[in-house]
Amino acid sequence: MHHRIVYFHCSDKSPSMLILSAFYSTYVNKSSGASYQTGQLCKYISKKCHAPLKILIIVSIKLARRRIIAHKECAHRPMIDYPKEGLAMQTRPVVSILVSDLEAHPSMPRLLQSIARQSTGLSKVEILIAGCDAPGTPSLDIWSAITGSTNISFIPIGEEASPAQARNHAASNANGDFLLFLRPDYRLDPKYMTTALSVFDDYPEADVMYPDYIRLAPANDRSITPGMVQLPEFDQSLLQTNNILGPAVIMRREAFERTEGFRDNTLYRDWDMWVQAANTGSSFLHVDYPLASCEHAKISFRDRAEDGRNKAMIVINNQSYFHMHTVRWALGYLRGDAWALAHNFMTLPSAMEVTRMMHEYHMKAMGTDRLAEKAIRQFDISPSSVEAAR
Repeated sequence: MHHRIVYFHCSDKSPSMLILSAFYSTYVNKSSGASYQTGQLCKYISKKCHAPLKILIIVSIKLARRRIIAHKECAHRPMIDYPKEGLAMQTRPVVSILVSDLEAHPSMPRLLQSIARQSTGLSKVEILIAGCDAPGTPSLDIWSAITGSTNISFIPIGEEASPAQARNHAASNANGDFLLFLRPDYRLDPKYMTTALSVFDDYPEADVMYPDYIRLAPANDRSITPGMVQLPEFDQSLLQTNNILGPAVIMRREAFERTEGFRDNTLYRDWDMWVQAANTGSSFLHVDYPLASCEHAKISFRDRAEDGRNKAMIVINNQSYFHMHTVRWALGYLRGDAWALAHNFMTLPSAMEVTRMMHEYHMKAMGTDRLAEKAIRQFDISPSSVEAAR
């Protein structure tokens, strides 16, 4: 009878994690009894633990059992040492999925599950997760078990790195012809990869593909209504005023390399990237089917307070893409000019709206607004107007 000891370090002292720690720190029998004990433990954890933690724990237990069985079957085979930063890849990938996980987002397992459920094309995909190599970060074995793929790598970045730097660093390590930037709170439809690869095969002139998506409302927040979001067909004038692209936008590597990458000087880094791509000649294609979903977070006071600056920086970063009046508005807003208002949330003012801002400001400065109000009041109280109103 053979036994194996696997030691598991656990800093979390919650009951569920102590159970997992105890499981890993005991002798595991390769006989049929081990399978029975593992199944009983999984059932207990399913009843006692919350969903995100439960997924990681059960996957870890099943992964340990799989390793034990594999060890028995392959006892006389030579060991393969994989590189520390990722598991070995058999073929060059077609699509690189790049995920920025700077804060170990609890939704990461669900994103990986949505990738694992792709109907076809998973063998052509590599997954690169850029994040801080901090204590408590799940191992590649757990991520690989969730996705069912060995083509997954962890890209360590510094603790001071920004989301833009994390994405750029992951892109520099990608091997695929297409880049798909995702956040941990995104989900992919099972037909996403099949549709994306077919679209680029059928439309070789397309550089960027963006689909419709499902908007998920956060828990206990009635201000956001869940439902399908139908995005418009691509139009330069629309992108100059709004971010018309949703989540799960996939682009050719050549299109990304023509840009300067994601920038740090604006929180609207995705919008800035699509403007860069359009400004460097990339062609956009819209798929009118919801191939992704994401949860919309509640807009904070800080988001609204910094909205004007973040929009202005997009214009400053890409001045040749915008009308000269919009560029003038961005410069005026950053200087603190009184006439340059922040405008609507996440909406850039058009050239006509900038002209209206300037006109209304100068009219108020000359006092014409008060003269107009006075004239209106005099008209309202005049005998002729009163008689006409009868």
